[in-house]
Amino acid sequence: MSKIIYDVIQRFEVENGVPRLVSTNIEMIAGGEDLMSLATSILEKLGFNDKFKVSRASQYIGYRLKNPAKGAKRYQLVLAQRKEGLCISIPQDILDGHILEIKYWVDISEADAGVGYSIAGVIWVNPSKKDIFLESLPPEYWDLLAAKEKTVGEIYLNKCTGDDWSTWYSVIANSEIIPRNEFRIEVLSNNQSYLILQEDKLFPYTWQTCISSKEVLEEFISYFAKILMEKN
Repeated sequence: MSKIIYDVIQRFEVENGVPRLVSTNIEMIAGGEDLMSLATSILEKLGFNDKFKVSRASQYIGYRLKNPAKGAKRYQLVLAQRKEGLCISIPQDILDGHILEIKYWVDISEADAGVGYSIAGVIWVNPSKKDIFLESLPPEYWDLLAAKEKTVGEIYLNKCTGDDWSTWYSVIANSEIIPRNEFRIEVLSNNQSYLILQEDKLFPYTWQTCISSKEVLEEFISYFAKILMEKN
């Protein structure tokens, strides 16, 4: 039997300590349960549950190592059902080496080096769609990404320079490939070829992505579940 999940929001007024229902808003969440079931099923088939302990909360399902090293008790994988799909959070250090970080140099006058950076976007390029991602990039990214077939690591969309005789660097004015306020990670390339990652506010040591496609979910969770099992 299929399941249908609803968000129910009720508003009350309280007068003289007596609550009175003012309104009720009911919104159906489409597909969320199917994606959650698919994700947990894939993990179980991979043997993930043999190595990781499952904790179920009202808002998420978290996976911790069953026999962690001292101090290593944080969740290694978190699944959270949302209206937009299934959100998956994985520690940032696990994702390093598998994601692409897009950055801008910024001047920091009080720092010894003179410059720092700001992250404009973080993405995971679907390995099976790498060619589509590279071929769909706008011309301004060809030298940085397409020519090098680069889909992991980091790139900077502006330049900095410094004195060869010192460690002082500064941002070169008007060197942006795309002005910072015009950059949109959502239209970087074919939007079916990559996933956008953001810091999970509930678990700030992780990157989180939300997936609405069963095909993409299967590839993403299988890919990183195997990495988590190998590293732990």
